[in-house]
Amino acid sequence: MSSAPMKQYFDLLPNQLRKFFIRYPPGLKYSNKPSSTNAPDANPFLPNKHPVTGKYHNPKYSLRRMSELYKSAYEYGLHELLPPSNKLFYEQKYEQKKFMKGVLLPKGHKHELAQSAKLRTMKEAIKNADDYILEVKGRKYANKLEKRKQGRTPSWF
Repeated sequence: MSSAPMKQYFDLLPNQLRKFFIRYPPGLKYSNKPSSTNAPDANPFLPNKHPVTGKYHNPKYSLRRMSELYKSAYEYGLHELLPPSNKLFYEQKYEQKKFMKGVLLPKGHKHELAQSAKLRTMKEAIKNADDYILEVKGRKYANKLEKRKQGRTPSWF
């Protein structure tokens, strides 16, 4: 009784997807890695090894056909019923993306690379500027500065 409505829904699927599910029913558990060509759990998206010759046979579905199947199954919410594959789609592809070197943090030009070190030395030099000036001008200049500081304070207190 419940299979009749399911059959109607199955008939609504695109022809390519319907043929795939007839040939490879979603109830079976397919292997994640290449196996024997005549094994019942042989994955149609992966190359499988022939037991007699020992040579690998190409996958039954190419990467292009597999991606078409996946995208059409994704539209209908059936992508989880497909056999596992090495190819990533949508969110998985974005989450596991490996960025090229220098894309997230670009290297920059020579002057940009040296800028942080220059700023550090400048801040240190500004902090110690009075000491450098006193060192160059001598002790007389230090006495002169002290007198100026005393002269600026109000003397009526």
